[in-house]
Amino acid sequence: MNRNPNSNPWLARWAAGLLALGLAACGGGDPAQSTPAAAVDVTVTGISTGTAGLSAATALKITVTKVTVAGRPSVDFTVTNQADQGMTGLVTTDLRFNVAKLVPGAGGGPADWQNYINRGIDGAVQGAQERAGAGFPFGTLVSHGGGSYTYTFATDITNASAGACPAPCTDAAGKPLDLRFEPRLTHRVAIQQGNSAYVPASGIFDFVPDGSAMPTQREVVATDTCNSCHVELKAHGTAVDTKLCVTCHNPGSWVAGTPGVSVDFKVMVHRIHYNRAGLPLPSVAAGSPYLIGSADFSRVVFTQDSRHCVRCHSATTGNSVVATAQGDHWRSQPSINACGSCHDNVYFGSAPDASRPYQTRAHSGGAMTDDSTCATCHAPGKFSDSKDVALAHSFPNRLKAAAARFQYKILGVTGTTPGARPVVTFSVTDPTQGDAAYSITTSPAFTAGAASTLTVKLGWTTKDFGNEGSGQAFGQPISINALTSAVPGAAAGTYTVTSPVALPAGLSGTLRATIEGHPAGDVSTAGVFTDRLAVKSVFKDAAVSGSVVARRSVVDMAKCNVCHDVLSLHGNNRSDEVGVCSVCHNGNATDAARRPATGTVDGKAEEAIDFKTLIHGLHAGQSGQGGMRTKGLVVYGFGGSVNDYSGVVFPGRLSDCTTCHAGNSYQLAGVWAAPTASGILGTTVASGASSTDAADNLRISPTAAVCSSCHDSVPARAHMENPPNGGSFSSTQAALGSAAGETCVLCHGAGKVFDVKTLHGVK
Repeated sequence: MNRNPNSNPWLARWAAGLLALGLAACGGGDPAQSTPAAAVDVTVTGISTGTAGLSAATALKITVTKVTVAGRPSVDFTVTNQADQGMTGLVTTDLRFNVAKLVPGAGGGPADWQNYINRGIDGAVQGAQERAGAGFPFGTLVSHGGGSYTYTFATDITNASAGACPAPCTDAAGKPLDLRFEPRLTHRVAIQQGNSAYVPASGIFDFVPDGSAMPTQREVVATDTCNSCHVELKAHGTAVDTKLCVTCHNPGSWVAGTPGVSVDFKVMVHRIHYNRAGLPLPSVAAGSPYLIGSADFSRVVFTQDSRHCVRCHSATTGNSVVATAQGDHWRSQPSINACGSCHDNVYFGSAPDASRPYQTRAHSGGAMTDDSTCATCHAPGKFSDSKDVALAHSFPNRLKAAAARFQYKILGVTGTTPGARPVVTFSVTDPTQGDAAYSITTSPAFTAGAASTLTVKLGWTTKDFGNEGSGQAFGQPISINALTSAVPGAAAGTYTVTSPVALPAGLSGTLRATIEGHPAGDVSTAGVFTDRLAVKSVFKDAAVSGSVVARRSVVDMAKCNVCHDVLSLHGNNRSDEVGVCSVCHNGNATDAARRPATGTVDGKAEEAIDFKTLIHGLHAGQSGQGGMRTKGLVVYGFGGSVNDYSGVVFPGRLSDCTTCHAGNSYQLAGVWAAPTASGILGTTVASGASSTDAADNLRISPTAAVCSSCHDSVPARAHMENPPNGGSFSSTQAALGSAAGETCVLCHGAGKVFDVKTLHGVK
């Protein structure tokens, strides 16, 4: 999830603001290294002799089969669809071509790509492509039929006379670009399908022009890793492969300004993803927004701790990360550009750059002219924690390891009949030490004052939580401070808490007991327990009448953690369990208890915090995103904090419900075929006269509440309220129950003509 102040989605702004990809023929000048090379090819099998239309293809695959560099590179390639049928009909306007070399780093430092094709823009130099269009040179494209093509570049990359390096022919720091043809280095040809009418595709081919063994490789981030959050990372219209991106986004590409702004991939992506809640880039904190052209990325918020480097690149597959051969270079081959992209208040030269007033810290190792000695201090096992890159960035994992030493267990819930006061028996153990029990009265983890919390809550019913009769305001459950109220249980290492409130007379169904809270850890400073550890919250259901009825399963927590790593909220009190979240975030709940009486940011008296609308609303927070919400969402939190989600941009495909939902829970089926009749509460939009009695709360009917949390336009509301459709935006729960009810399922139900799955394009 990304947060920014502009009204367009993040990727659209990237496409508009980073690089206007183009072409200007460039050459170098080292005759000793300009020997024409032999063809380098691969064998492709399995291509069908049949052909099919491009517009009907649901997938395209571009495979480079041969590259010959004899002046102007010549590339043989095939284009097939999802059935391996050859795609005929591609024309010059459909394709774009790159060619770059991989330059080894100085003294064993990290290698970097350098595009042979560049152009000068507004006094800067940017990597470009050969593509059809006014002002862009293009070579020769020949179709051989059956989906087989040959493209011959317009640029002679071996001949210095082919064109001059565009002025100023430097990177953003003023270092001259090296555009010599070096046939003994690793090269890359990249093909981009550039027609937005067809599904995007890329063809990547790495080779050594003189036919020798590949001396250097560089693949740090896998596209599939990016897509675990972004679903389909797309920029510049149809660019969808990081291997394509780096052929332009390398140290030789930058945007003019004072100072010039590098769009080197490792610099740009680190800076975009650096900001986390309350901790922006040092330069941004100092008042210098992160601008790339007209695009402002200063308020983009990464969905987890940005020090968690292995979320994006690793040599080991796991945690939604696809391993890459050079995935561990972040720690084994640190560099000025990579490290300085986040630590941008540090200057590596002898003095700070006057055009970067935020450079206030000298590099502790002294002035650096290149990356050749970075690993001497910062590689694994070198010097202290603060210098070893892996250790310095291990804080998120160390916190998780500390939290993993705690496990909450609800051992039993008794006294659950109406009029009784429930008793909850629980323990806190260390699963890494054979479930050894903690003493919550003596362990430093639970005696560290505000750094320690442990709370038991009781809510009802699992049909749909509303907690009527709890005596708590705005639909909240009974809450018990276990650190002050628990007494030792009958079994060693166990504790009990007793509800201060009796269950209301006439209550039936199933109640839920939860445990939440954060023990204190000493990860930051040994022996000082100040870290709030995000320990997984737990719950246990107990029958008030009949047998236990489980609540519906809607959200897959594992899917949340693909982007969030460990979803932990409210100061690390509620962690990693949506079954706990829904007890408080229910149809009776609003933020009225924490809003000021006047002068609210959004002009409202209260905002619903019902889970089924809150989560949709904040993930679709940015106005106009994908034609969804027209107004941003503002929620007042603990301490009167203002949480304005109007700048949130969902990083994936917002319409793909399966990104978050378990199974087909997003469809109108089961209890959602007739939600009110099934006991699902409407969402409160106006609390009644009593904050503890929800009978006179005004609500949105359940299906309309969910749909309008994204589709909040006037026409959308009118459609839902249309009498045959049965939606209501201002009714009591009793009125919803006595009305004919919502008929959304007739058109939008599973298998119907306007099935939610169909309308959202869920595959």
